[in-house]
Amino acid sequence: MGTKRLIFAIIVVILLIGGLVGGYYYLQNDSRQAAILQEEMKKVLDKDLLDEEISMDIKAMGNYGKVEKAVKEYLNDVRSTFYSMQNFCSIEEADQILSTANLEADSVNLTVVEQKVEEKKNELNSLISKTTNLKNDDFIMKYTEGKDIRERYIDVYKNIVEDQSVQTKISAAQEKIKDEQEEAEERLDRLDKAITFLKKNSRYWEINDGKIQFTNTNKLAEYLEVLNGSK
Repeated sequence: MGTKRLIFAIIVVILLIGGLVGGYYYLQNDSRQAAILQEEMKKVLDKDLLDEEISMDIKAMGNYGKVEKAVKEYLNDVRSTFYSMQNFCSIEEADQILSTANLEADSVNLTVVEQKVEEKKNELNSLISKTTNLKNDDFIMKYTEGKDIRERYIDVYKNIVEDQSVQTKISAAQEKIKDEQEEAEERLDRLDKAITFLKKNSRYWEINDGKIQFTNTNKLAEYLEVLNGSK
């Protein structure tokens, strides 16, 4: 019996030592990965949110790597949203909506151009909604979905993206983007008015040789005023 007890005691001691050693190395590695994440986040958060896309080269491993990936995906989507708003409904796109091909497509009814403007409005409203919700908790947390991140590391993710410096940058970008949003809304409003004008004055214009031509110079002047937003 004494021998069996001794063997059992030895096994217990070995297991305890193994557990302590394993725990030590786990904590060491956890601390190392946390430091790697912290260093990578410092580089990322020093960037201008609107400046350049963040590299998805993940430096940390394990749960910290999952956190790093979620943070970078969130910030890249923030940038992409602002970039899309900045480039939305350019002057060239507006001109294309009122192209002679579109104007000719269904004659004076102009349902084709009306549909294209409506599509642009829906696209803009979607962008506005996304831009507005960038700091909402539901939007922030969706980047952790499907990554199997343990709860304590979810808190690490939230602490990074909800940090005041990050949210301040997003708020500043939201303010900066308002001009582009208002410009896009005004451009779509001018397109609406131009379509209404063309429908109302259908007898004064026609498409010849791929160009819109007015038979009344006053109506042409009015049309140009509508397009330029001066009427």
